[in-house]
Amino acid sequence: MTIYNTIEYVDKVYISFILAITLVIQINQQKEKQKIGMLLISLLVIFILGATLFSGCVQQQGQQGQSIVLIGRDSTSGTREFFWTFVMGKANFSASLLEKNSNGAVQQTIAQTPSAIGYVGLGYVDSTVKALTINNITANVQNVLAGAYPISRDLYMFTKGNSTGAAKEFILFMQSIEGQAIVTQEGFVPLQNTVHYNVSGKTLSGTLTVSGSTTVLPITDKVATAFKALNPGLMITVTGGGSGAGISAVSQGTVDIGMSSRDLQSSESNLGLVKHVIAKDGIVIIVNPSNNYVNNLSLAQLKAIYKGEITNWKDLSK
Repeated sequence: MTIYNTIEYVDKVYISFILAITLVIQINQQKEKQKIGMLLISLLVIFILGATLFSGCVQQQGQQGQSIVLIGRDSTSGTREFFWTFVMGKANFSASLLEKNSNGAVQQTIAQTPSAIGYVGLGYVDSTVKALTINNITANVQNVLAGAYPISRDLYMFTKGNSTGAAKEFILFMQSIEGQAIVTQEGFVPLQNTVHYNVSGKTLSGTLTVSGSTTVLPITDKVATAFKALNPGLMITVTGGGSGAGISAVSQGTVDIGMSSRDLQSSESNLGLVKHVIAKDGIVIIVNPSNNYVNNLSLAQLKAIYKGEITNWKDLSK
């Protein structure tokens, strides 16, 4: 073999080697493409299966509905007492009822719990909850004043005997045009045919203590601020605790005024208390804004829910 033949042979071997390497690379690239293709197909299949399963779960959830979470007030609440008497007909609440110690706590729980239902005073309704109509009637100032909204009530201040001194003036101020403007600002229903408060020659000092209903509390807080501006020497303390606690405290003489969102019970009629109506209110039934099962309830349905006879939102359509 000549040198030229040797070179030609080496060239051919080199070229063959290069071609072989290229072929191997192409084959590997093809395999990688196939792997990528198979991976994409697998991911697509997983996505389709996942979407199908999710859709099925959502559909199944819609068919199954949601269990109702009952939220209510504690035993010292005047709102609970009124609801129990007027709506429940004094029937027992469901054992599953979750009790809260204020209107604010009920509102917050409903806002955070998709399947919950609760009841609050008119002034506690905002965009974080969804208000239901009752017997197709909306809870608002106009319907409460007209007597159209079915779950309406008066709000009270109680004193031990006839009010005197700072307690008397505070209640008169709350019942005046100036005080009722605050009632309106707080979202409650003002009294009608009120007059301006007469401040002439009145300079009050000392202390005034008020406690009781958490429904009445926000009104009283704002009224106290305005009244103190007229009487800088008067120290006013306002606390909650519930209507029952307020009635008990004023009857025992530990506070000057007891706030209440209910009238006196028969067992309290001998306590020597005098009631003063300071506003009106509607008890509003609220659910979470995400609740698409209900916009309206009849009083009978509401009672059945709180008795535990209706336990799932889908059952309302039966």
